[in-house]
Amino acid sequence: VTVAPAASVPALSGQAVATKYGCLGCHNVAIKVVGPAYKDIAAKYLEDPAAFSRISEQIHKGGSGKWGPILMPPFPTVTDAETEALADWILSCK
Repeated sequence: VTVAPAASVPALSGQAVATKYGCLGCHNVAIKVVGPAYKDIAAKYLEDPAAFSRISEQIHKGGSGKWGPILMPPFPTVTDAETEALADWILSCK
């Protein structure tokens, strides 16, 4: 009996998730737009062992005050897999 291998699920791209949810309208990898540049976020959390969870919470709940007075809206519909891909990508933008 031959068993077919499980279909491989393509890995999510953090940049694709950012595009899907419109994140790039307020953020850029290298320069501040409305919100901080992703490289600045990565630098801020470089030594923070809770960086992934902090960024994930920010994605889902939104907030303000960390980078200035402008509100980041919440994105509660971002899936866990999308959040993981996006947070990993943001943290890699050094």
